[in-house]
Amino acid sequence: MKLGLVSTYYVKKETKLGYTIYDDEGEYFLHHNECMGNYFKEGDKVIAFLYSDKQKRIAATCAIPKITIEQGSICDVINRTPVGAYIQIGISRDILLSSDDLPNQMMPNIGDKVCCKLKIKGNQLYIKLLSKNEILSLQNHSKEIEEGTKLKAYVYRITDQGINLFDLDYNVFFVYCKNLRKEYRIGEEVEITVLKKNNSDYTATTLPQKEISMKSDAKIIVEYLENHYGVIPFSEKTDPDVIQRVFKMSKSAFKRALGNLYKENKITIEEDRIILNDYI
Repeated sequence: MKLGLVSTYYVKKETKLGYTIYDDEGEYFLHHNECMGNYFKEGDKVIAFLYSDKQKRIAATCAIPKITIEQGSICDVINRTPVGAYIQIGISRDILLSSDDLPNQMMPNIGDKVCCKLKIKGNQLYIKLLSKNEILSLQNHSKEIEEGTKLKAYVYRITDQGINLFDLDYNVFFVYCKNLRKEYRIGEEVEITVLKKNNSDYTATTLPQKEISMKSDAKIIVEYLENHYGVIPFSEKTDPDVIQRVFKMSKSAFKRALGNLYKENKITIEEDRIILNDYI
């Protein structure tokens, strides 16, 4: 049985609801609604895709999906439920990306995009997210992206080290954790800036230009000071890992923001603490 694949079948007979089609491996039901406007007679050749319907029966459709168990592509998230996210693949039934395959906080939302193919579990089709090499194998060009280019990409992997993303041309990007400003989910659209080309992928950042970032970072520091009675036990000598954990910014970004606030006379920097002047 060619579940999850597009293959050639032949019409055995027409019934009130559709057609019985067959190949060397078996017979399958093709509903009139799944014929895409086509009409067949006995013996006609039919190009069809086998899937499992809502009643968990194996059925056929003349709609050609974007993905199969052999071919991957980029698909849209159409729904999200407690059991997982449903992915639109181009047929009448959306396919489940099971919550068992991803921690809940990483599960994509409606409107997100995933790079995936199908997998079979039992007699059912499910979504399988593609790996880096599988994504790169879908590329049909070799145009290099210039450093400094801003573009939109989509998260496909999340680790303690950072996030991995793909774009619509199947380029792959890595953003180190210190160049992130928030937690992300699988499938989320992220605006990134390309930093450099590697052997097979790119290093990128989600941080804005330094001038914009400095103002944003300064605001974060001021808000933290306001929430801690105007005084915090930090300085330019504070350990970078502590700064990253508390403020979600690098040590250099922290120092730039402090310098900006100091020039504006908003803070006083002492050896072991920072004071918010307006709070005194």
